[in-house]
Amino acid sequence: MVVIKLKTSAQQAFPEKYNALNDFYKDINTYEEISFEYCKQKFLVTYYDNKLSVAEYNKPDTEQFFKSPEDFAENFRIDNIRFQDFVTKISVLIR
Repeated sequence: MVVIKLKTSAQQAFPEKYNALNDFYKDINTYEEISFEYCKQKFLVTYYDNKLSVAEYNKPDTEQFFKSPEDFAENFRIDNIRFQDFVTKISVLIR
């Protein structure tokens, strides 16, 4: 068994916030699951059955489906604000 350790300087630290909507698109396409917090509410966004699913933590009745990350960004809203308009204000919890 070979164990490889990365030096601390070589490890990549992910920012807690997105700088732009394209950063979210890259993450969801890479990791297929993102957990975030906005306005003291926590959400999980994940690919499920070739759709994007989003729900508030521990509230399965809040689940919504979107056909793509772009559809999600345009149509998912919190307090009538579109995700694409507050994406730079969310706290990314898990990628």
